[in-house]
Parts: sequence; structure tokens; C-alpha cells
Amino acid sequence: MNEQEIHDYLAAKGLDAPRVTEKHIEGLVSKEDYYVPEGTTLTICTLKLRNGFTVTGESACASPANFDADLGRTLARKDAIRKIWALEGYQLCNKQAFQYENAARMAHEANREYCISIGDESQVPWSIAPAWQKESARNGVLAAKSGLSPVELHASWSAQKIAEGWVYGPVKDSEAKTHPCLVSYDELPEVQKVKDIIFRAVARAALRFSL
Repeated sequence: MNEQEIHDYLAAKGLDAPRVTEKHIEGLVSKEDYYVPEGTTLTICTLKLRNGFTVTGESACASPANFDADLGRTLARKDAIRKIWALEGYQLCNKQAFQYENAARMAHEANREYCISIGDESQVPWSIAPAWQKESARNGVLAAKSGLSPVELHASWSAQKIAEGWVYGPVKDSEAKTHPCLVSYDELPEVQKVKDIIFRAVARAALRFSL
């Protein structure tokens, strides 16, 4: 498949998440040079990127009689482009991971501020929140991004809690794994329903302005 065919294939399936494209990769290259060491069939391609970084690619043929300078340059360049693709793929994944983490932190802190406003000071800042609470927030961000409603978000959160061994209890206790919100959405107090609405809104806004 060429780049347009890949785009059309993904679009037909509704897959429109950020991805690395050939056009993006080519746009990073500011200069290219080629070198063939004397007496060899080795072709070295050096691609200088716009940020100053240099990537190399190589090609060689086993039989000197088959050596072709144009083909050598083409294959060496493809090798260098492949390396850039891997670097850009890593960078995109790293960027997305940071953006999801940031959305989880913002949604957590927004909910914490709301809790404080209604007299509940049990929520700790993100910086010292336990690992299970941060993971719960990250899962919530992914669920919110998928378009789940506040009711569905609560159901998703409850299912995850139950799978981790949590049960209903009048007091939230991370050691005993009890939580007062492990009830149906309709049974939640209004203040708790507001938390789901706030979390969803903040998470989606944070992702929309960062992805």
C-alpha cells in the first residue's frame, strides 16, 4: 500500500488516531549525502534532519558485478528513512503517554478541588496519590476519550474496581478495598455524580487541546 491507500483504508474503518506518515518523515530531512568507500559495494546515506540530528543508512550487494550506484543510493536511503520512522514512532508514543498522563492529573486535581469545595478533604494531590488511584484516573481518561457518558464512566470504573477485588463499604479504605461509590449510578449521591461529570469534561478538554 502507498501512503494514500493506507490513509483511505484507515479512514474507512474510522481509525483516525495520530500516526507517523511518509509525508511527515520526508519533511524532517533537510540534507542528504551519499558515500561509497573505494573498492566496495557499500553505499552509505546520511540524512541530516531539520533539528540537526543525522541518521545513516547502508546498502551493499554480495556480488560486485551487480553493483549499481543508483540502486545503492535508493536502498541506503530507504534504510535511513526506516530508522527515522522508528525514532518518530517512539517520539509520538512518548508524546501521547505524556498527554494522557497530564489529562489524568488535571482531571484528578479538578475533582480534588471540587471535593474540597464541598468539605471533603480526603483526596490527596496527584504528586502523592497512591499508584492504584493514578491508574484508576488513567483508565478513566481512556474511557472518557472513547466517548463514554458519565453513567458509562461510572459503570466502567465500578467494573475495574470489582475486578481488582474492591467491594462496597460505607468508608473508602484502600487497605480493606472498600468504597462507598460501588453502587449503581442512580444510587450515587448527587455530589458523587458531579465528580463523574467533572472528570469526563476535564479529561476530554485536556486531550482535545493537546493531542
